Parts: sequence; C-alpha cells; structure tokens
Amino acid sequence: MNPIHEMNEKKKLIITTALKLFSAKGSAATSMQEIAELCGMSKGSLYLIFKSKEELEASTMEYCIYTLLDEMSQIEHEAGLTSRERLHKQIETLLLHVSELKEFLRVQLRSMMMDDEQQHPSRKCDPHHRDMEIKTLHWFKDKLEDLYGPEIEPYTVDLILLTHGLFLSYVKIWFTEMPSLTVSKMAANLLQTMDYAAYGLLEQRPEPLISLENWPAWTSESKTDSTMMRHPIHIIKQMQDIVTTDLSAGQSRNDALETIAILKQEMMEFTPRRAIILGMMRNLENIPAIESLHSELQHILDAMYSRFIQADSSNK
Repeated sequence: MNPIHEMNEKKKLIITTALKLFSAKGSAATSMQEIAELCGMSKGSLYLIFKSKEELEASTMEYCIYTLLDEMSQIEHEAGLTSRERLHKQIETLLLHVSELKEFLRVQLRSMMMDDEQQHPSRKCDPHHRDMEIKTLHWFKDKLEDLYGPEIEPYTVDLILLTHGLFLSYVKIWFTEMPSLTVSKMAANLLQTMDYAAYGLLEQRPEPLISLENWPAWTSESKTDSTMMRHPIHIIKQMQDIVTTDLSAGQSRNDALETIAILKQEMMEFTPRRAIILGMMRNLENIPAIESLHSELQHILDAMYSRFIQADSSNK
C-alpha cells in the first residue's frame, strides 16, 4: 500500500513544502519555523505532526521514493509495451526524478553514506529499508527473467551490482561533468550494457560472484530476529508450496493456486492495490493447510496499512 495515497492534505502540504525548501537551499539551511510559516501554521502545530526535523527529512525522502514508485507502477500496467520498452521507460522515469531532486538527493545521499560509515556493526537495519531492498530484489529478478529467461537467475545479484554501479556513475558524471547527457541516451546505454553482460554470462556460464542464496536480502527471513515480521513474499511462497503438495488435485487446489499467484504478483508491484489484496486474502480463508500462514500474512498486511495511516488519523 502506497502511503502517499492515504496521506491527509495537511501532512502532504508540509512534506511538499519542505521538499521545495530542502531542494532549493539544503535541509541544514531550512528551519522548521520557515516551513511552518510557509504552510500557514504555527511551529508548535508542525511539531505535533513531525516530532523533529530529522523525522520530517525521513518522511520527505520516503515521499519522494513512493511518488517515484507510483509512477513506476503505472508504467508497469501500461498496455502495448514490450518488457524492454517498459524497463527503458522506468529507467528514464527514475533518472528524471533524480534530476528534479538533485540538490535534495545529494544532501540525503551524503548523509546516508556518513551514517553507514559511522553505523555500529551490531546496529540492526531499519526494517522498512530492508523491506524495500527485498521488494526491489524480487522486482529486478523478475525483470531480468522477462528479458533473458529463467536461466539468468544465478546471475541476478551480479547484474544488480553491475546495474547499480553503472547507474550511480552515470548520475555522478551527469551532475558534475557532463550535463549535456540525455536521459534517453543514458537509459538506452544502461540497457545495452546489461544485454552485453547478461548474454555473455549465459554464453560463458561462469560461477556467479554472489549467488542468490548468499545474498542477505534474499535469505533475510532466516537471519532476522523471531520478533521481526517476515516479508510477505516469503509467506506467499510457502503458502504456494503447501497448497501444491498438501491439497488434493482438483478445482479447489487450482483456485487456491491461482489466487496465490495473483496475490504474489500484486505484492510484487511497487504500489500494491489494497482492494485486490483484500479480495485474494478472503479467497484463501478457511483453507486449513495454510491457516496459520494466512493469519501471519494478515497480521503483516494490517501492520503495513496501519503504519501508513496512523499518523494521519491522529491529526485529522
């Protein structure tokens, strides 16, 4: 569920105002008083919604991310595009957002890198960041398989590292040395380089540098605390396995597997549609073999939705 769809107008006004100021002059030079005045409210009222400037910065960054993901999801559902055309358009959209938010992102990325360098080894990863990392991994894996077939799976992480490095390098050069580079040309070049790498890997079949089984985001369910919620995709996959092996062949099993497939596909989207998820969850009720998994997944979905609307509900 996309939090920007559930956000009340007051909170959205604060975030968009802060974003404009942060982008124009940097967050350090922007005061909460200035933001409050431009929003037509008192500083005290602002602090009732955001307890600190750091919390507002984090919410602003999240707003940027989910605005981008909303557009990416819309492209995902556009008819008449091939897999390659769809990915090309999504890369262009990402680059355009990066360009529009250049100053704000530059400060945020510098801050994030400093946090990483100073972070204590024992400090746990933010579960929301980990959730995004897992979802991005699954999304990218599906994209690679659409383009190059399922045999590309062993090289998923290698291609993620390659693409990530290229993208950051393009952006750095674009911002600092070659502003004449175009979004379309960078997107096309990135896809072409992915082609060369993917087809070369498939032809030569070298041992992957890092396999999916050794990538923390892929195996996070076995490495997180028992008190932390599992990612929905892992639960849905487990439901699928149980239905396949434990339910007798017939229409009931076919219906359950079709429902699970739709649920999995929807959860893989960057902006899952809540109505579809709720409908599929209702279809999976009263199947004893997956009752406990259904309850676990429902709890996670409830928590995700509550997180997005809790702050808004308290301020309406």
